[in-house]
Amino acid sequence: MATSVQSIDRAFAVLRQVAHEPAGISDVARATHLPVSTVARLLATLESQGAVVRLGDSATYGIGAGIRALAESVDASASLITRGRPVLAALVERTGETSGLSVLEGNEVVYLDHVENRHEVTLRDWTGTRLPLHVVSSGLVLLAAQAPEFIAAYLARPLAAPTAATVAQPARLRRRLAGIRRDGYAWTIGEFDDAIASVAAPVVDSNGATVAAIHSHGPSYRFPGDRDSDTIAAAVRDAAHTLGEMLK
Repeated sequence: MATSVQSIDRAFAVLRQVAHEPAGISDVARATHLPVSTVARLLATLESQGAVVRLGDSATYGIGAGIRALAESVDASASLITRGRPVLAALVERTGETSGLSVLEGNEVVYLDHVENRHEVTLRDWTGTRLPLHVVSSGLVLLAAQAPEFIAAYLARPLAAPTAATVAQPARLRRRLAGIRRDGYAWTIGEFDDAIASVAAPVVDSNGATVAAIHSHGPSYRFPGDRDSDTIAAAVRDAAHTLGEMLK
């Protein structure tokens, strides 16, 4: 067992070095402080698995398609959930209400995760739920960040109006989306369900792309209640910014 673990450690050392800088057997051996014979054996095994590849006709090794395929198979949403969970928990402490994380998928918003508050009266767990973009705060935030062509196509579709408060008129939605881009957040009160209020802000990655939304929501009879809605929105913006910085 000890020998197997040592082999894994050495294989990863070789992989890290080749990923850092493609090199030949001797150079990798010097960089990793491993015997040349050991590095040669490891590279041969890794090459047979597609983890490394010889570059052209040379004896220089680089990262192969096998490793790239593994990296590309990692679910980006899983990484968002892992990094976002403590951010959501901190937001609950600030707002006193349940917080959540969501992403755009097609023409819908998909809820990835949530952290509940400690109130006796709470809302259902929305994790995994899909909803039209224009009826909830997180969906509006995600829609506002899309290209003009996407927005035009979305607004040309029949738009659901689950409550009397839902904004489902294209012209009004265009003005609303412009305001969301200006302010950096969106409130919805009773637009998906008469009893629910929420506020969301965009999570922006290092490329300036909106990759997710963070929201805080609660029963509309107490949220925002007599609290300042701008202060709550600022807390949600701060949380979204924190998560965005973690993705850079």
